[in-house]
Amino acid sequence: MNRILTEGFGAFAGAFFAFLFLRLAEFLTKLYQREVKHYNSLVHLETQLNEIIGIIHDNLYILPNFIRVIKSGNIYFNNLQTIPIDKSHYDNLYNLELMNTLFSYQYQTRKLNDDIATATLGYTDIKNALIQKNLEKPDYIINAELMAKNLKHIEVFLAELQNETIDLLAKIRIQIAYDKPLGTKLQSFFIRSSSKKIKKKEIEKEKSKLLKEIEETKTQSQKQIDEIIKKYEKDRQD
Repeated sequence: MNRILTEGFGAFAGAFFAFLFLRLAEFLTKLYQREVKHYNSLVHLETQLNEIIGIIHDNLYILPNFIRVIKSGNIYFNNLQTIPIDKSHYDNLYNLELMNTLFSYQYQTRKLNDDIATATLGYTDIKNALIQKNLEKPDYIINAELMAKNLKHIEVFLAELQNETIDLLAKIRIQIAYDKPLGTKLQSFFIRSSSKKIKKKEIEKEKSKLLKEIEETKTQSQKQIDEIIKKYEKDRQD
C-alpha cells in the first residue's frame, strides 16, 4: 500500500514540477520579450531624436532669412518642416518616468507643429495672392510683418524644443546603457529592467558629449556647403 502511495505521489510530483517549470519558462520568456521590446524602442527613439535635432536645426537656419526676406517685401519660397511624432513607444516602453517625460515632450512638439502648420498655410495664402495679383504690395507687406512676428515666436519655441530634445536624447542614451537586455548572454537568468535612477550628473555629462557631437556635425556640414559653393562659383567663372 505504501509503495503504491509513494509511486502515485512520485508521478504526481513529477507532473506538477513539469507543469511548474513550463509555466516558469513561459513567464521568463514573456519577460525577456518585453525587455527586448523596451530596449528596441529606446534605440529607435534615439534615432528619431537625432533626426528631430536635424529638422530643428534646419528650421532655425531657415527662419532668420525667412523673416528678413518677407519683411523687406519680397517672397520667400522655402518651407518650415513639422517635427515627427511617434506614439508607438507608449506601447513598448515600461519605464514610467521616461514615458511621462516623453509624453510631455510630444505634447509640446504637437503644439509647435500646429503653429508651424498655421504659419506655413497662412504665408502660402498671402504669397499666392501676391503672385496672382490678388493682393497689392503694401497689403502684402502689412501681412508679412504680422507673419514675421509669428515666425519669431516659432523661432524661440524651436530653440527651447532643441534644448529639450538634447536633454531627452541624453537620458535615452543613458537608459540604453542601463537597460541593455541580458538575455542575449544569460538566457537562463531572471531578467528585469535596471532599477537605477539616472543621476543629474550623468545627464549633464552625456549632454556635454552630445552637444560636442552636434557641433562637429554642424561644422562638417557647413564645410561641405562652403566647398560646394566655391566649386559652383569657380565653374561659373570658367
